[in-house]
Amino acid sequence: MLTERMRMVQVKKSDILMTALRLFIEQGYHATSIQDILDRSNISRGTFYKHFQTKGELFRDVLVYSEEKMYVDRDQLLIGQDETNKDIFIRQLEVMMNYRLEKKVDALLMDALVSNDSEIIAFLKQIRQQWAYWFFTRMKQIYPEYRDYIADATIFLTGILHNANEINNVQIQPKPMIEICNYCFSLVDEVLPLLKHKRIRLFNIEDFEQSLLSIGQVDFPYNDLMLSTGNLKKLIERLPANNDNKQHALDLLQFVQSEAMSENPRKAVISSCLKSLMNIKSIMNTDELVTYINTLKKLGFYPADLNP
Repeated sequence: MLTERMRMVQVKKSDILMTALRLFIEQGYHATSIQDILDRSNISRGTFYKHFQTKGELFRDVLVYSEEKMYVDRDQLLIGQDETNKDIFIRQLEVMMNYRLEKKVDALLMDALVSNDSEIIAFLKQIRQQWAYWFFTRMKQIYPEYRDYIADATIFLTGILHNANEINNVQIQPKPMIEICNYCFSLVDEVLPLLKHKRIRLFNIEDFEQSLLSIGQVDFPYNDLMLSTGNLKKLIERLPANNDNKQHALDLLQFVQSEAMSENPRKAVISSCLKSLMNIKSIMNTDELVTYINTLKKLGFYPADLNP
């Protein structure tokens, strides 16, 4: 029989998070007990508390884990693409809305919001604000000519997306998510010129942005890693086919991402790989490499000889 120590080593935190997420979706936050999670995960209470101090802490980690996976799927659509491309934005909306539907995110958040845990309530508000801030940022990128009206457009788009999906979900034959997203975005696309023409504006853009940032942002560092890795990879792939370091750079990039996102990343190995990447002349000092290195530094990984 496995000893408790051996079991603690074998059970990954990500496995517990996935199990807890399924239970929260099936039963809701309040109806799911720690014992339910122990039983479904086949772990002891000691193993659980090795990773999480409370059910509330677990719930926060579950949401971050789940949201980050969605962010990766959503944001990788934009890598190497024109940020003003409206079709890409609609596909990003589809990824977000499918995630909210499949994971029953709205119902889960409403259930958790009635908790007496002030930390959970504050965290959920941050998550919601972060969604709105992403919409706001992407709308600014797509419509720089309508900058003064982007705050109102953000409210309009998020509102009609939410309500259109609520109504669609109770239909006998729901429409495809991409059709819902395309329809809602098309409405905003038509309304923005009218707002500018008639100078109709409810919110000042600076005040609106400040309100979205006022309660802080939830950190999704591995999503930043994915984005910076993708942008650097695009740069390397554009190097001439006869470049001697091209394949070596791609191999290093893939290895570092895999190692950094593993359960127990080997910092010394990553540091050595980063130093090798920085010494490749064809990408040395590029914006993509600098951003990539800085992202890894935020995660605690430094190129060899540059450890703090």
